[in-house]
Amino acid sequence: MKTVFITGAAAGIGLAIAKRFATEGWFVGLYDINKEAIDQLLQTQEFSNACGGHCDVTSRDSVSRALQGFAERSGGRLDVLVNNAGVLASGLFADIDHAAHERIIQVNVQGLTNVAQIAFPWLKKTPGSTLVNMCSVSSVHGIPQLAVYSASKFYVNGLSQALSIEWAEHGIRVLAIKPPFVKTAMVENIPEQLMDKFTVDLVPEQIADVVMSALNGSGQSYIVSMKAKVWAALVKLLPGRLGRGLTKSLTGY
Repeated sequence: MKTVFITGAAAGIGLAIAKRFATEGWFVGLYDINKEAIDQLLQTQEFSNACGGHCDVTSRDSVSRALQGFAERSGGRLDVLVNNAGVLASGLFADIDHAAHERIIQVNVQGLTNVAQIAFPWLKKTPGSTLVNMCSVSSVHGIPQLAVYSASKFYVNGLSQALSIEWAEHGIRVLAIKPPFVKTAMVENIPEQLMDKFTVDLVPEQIADVVMSALNGSGQSYIVSMKAKVWAALVKLLPGRLGRGLTKSLTGY
């Protein structure tokens, strides 16, 4: 039986991905900083073939315990690792509290790095394994009022590109999934200025569909939604000043 380990699985995109894998008959590992929510999910019929618990991705000890516990239940098999845990703070860069900036870096950058590195031995031992890093279309161009979050996703994209080359010799595929705004609690406080043209048109279940399709595909980077694909293509093709101008227009600047 194929197995999947998911961080940030208590709600939103992570939970939708977990449900999709469970529906497909996978053994699912649900891990999140919110252990109570995970415990409740594991009591449902939907996750009768699953395990899970607490995982603070910013703590290497916590990640190690979570992965070891999962491996004990999965027989050491790790077919897919979904690096989904992430946080966001929005607003003008100079106005956001430094603690919020630090939290983004701790979770989105260091946390994602911790999980990928600690999981490597299990991914390496499992033939045809895949690391799925949840990135964002904000990795296409820096987004004002999401400056540090956007920068953190540039890191995720760069790491994914590098590991897709490094880990190919071990038979590990590395994917970067890049959705725009999705209808989750994370986007509730996004400034209206950004929401005008960066509309929230997607739900978590659609991102779960993309993840499953990507696993059966051959690419490394998957931008979600046609509008985001067009924007990304234009930013890539246009000279720097014009690409910057397009992003300014889309973000209301």
